Amino acid sequence: MKKPADPYSTLNIRHATFVIPLVAGIGNALMTEPMIRQLRTNLPEARLVVMAISQPIGEVMRRVDRVEVIVTGSGIKNLLSGVRTTRALSPDIYLVPFPSNRWQYNALARASGAPRVLVHGYPMSRLRAMSFLIGDRVPAERGIHDVVQNLRLLPKLGITPDYTMAPQFVLRDDDRAQAADLLQQTGITEPFIVIHAGSAQTILAEAKRWPTDQYARLVENLRDETGLSILIVEGPDEVGVAQSILGKISDLSHIHSITLRGNLGVAGAMLERSAFYVGTDSGLAHLAAAVGKRAVTLFAPADPDRVCPFGNRDLVVQPAGLRELAFLYPLEATRPKMRPGMLDQIKQITVEQVMEKVRLVSSSHIRTPREVKAPA
Repeated sequence: MKKPADPYSTLNIRHATFVIPLVAGIGNALMTEPMIRQLRTNLPEARLVVMAISQPIGEVMRRVDRVEVIVTGSGIKNLLSGVRTTRALSPDIYLVPFPSNRWQYNALARASGAPRVLVHGYPMSRLRAMSFLIGDRVPAERGIHDVVQNLRLLPKLGITPDYTMAPQFVLRDDDRAQAADLLQQTGITEPFIVIHAGSAQTILAEAKRWPTDQYARLVENLRDETGLSILIVEGPDEVGVAQSILGKISDLSHIHSITLRGNLGVAGAMLERSAFYVGTDSGLAHLAAAVGKRAVTLFAPADPDRVCPFGNRDLVVQPAGLRELAFLYPLEATRPKMRPGMLDQIKQITVEQVMEKVRLVSSSHIRTPREVKAPA
């Protein structure tokens, strides 16, 4: 029987135009960054175009050398506009990062006009995800990090991946200058710990939220045990979370808060100046790791083996006795979906569990602990 032809054998990959859609979030964009960087290094003459759904996601890729970024926006109108823009680029390869087990990815890939589509294959729901539209797939593998999952696409292009390459976010002088000004306005003294207690407005994000009264206790414990200042940060989708935490703390000395807006580089530079990160499994946790900081992350319901900040698996905090992960996408569902009755898993994490992980990274930052006031 004749061996099927390699779908890339007739394509001049060295000079190909790649279009790469990024629609899932800042964390997913950062977990795609090593693949994009290795594409750039190995195919220096190729054209790499990222179609980003938002400015912050696009900003991740603007920090990679010679990558074009087009921000499409969300919604059906912008989606159709993005399809037209993609087709105008005449892509040779439409390269879809992990996870991609939704019908929208396959429909967009088919509509792109690209003669070659490179995407992962999933073990279920071929009809529901419309994966029959595209035949060229690299099987998704359970139990590995999304960074590695993305890098596993590269051998199809004749590239031997470096699976140890961590995501990075390159900071600029203006990022650092703006971050310094912002911290000065806040009145915080260094060193400080960054706390992020929020998350986006999705079904998964809702299940990631640790209660604010627990965060309040954690903040007090962190300040009193480490002697460091605390900076609680929140994004535009989480306004009010920081104030809710502060309202549960009687002594606010050396505790500050900032609402982050605008340039992702400023957030990255602020994280670079911190001692370390503690908080939600979020894009900010991945950003902290990408600028070289350790990240203690609270995990439920997602799989930390897949999506924890790369290189920080040892600092993941999960509910004791956790036997089953609640989030099913993408290996067991074709859309973001939770197992019934598991939205409260995150609440089972204790303050002491988090402090145990903090102690693994805090010893080099601890000064003489502040005096803890005795109860009146």
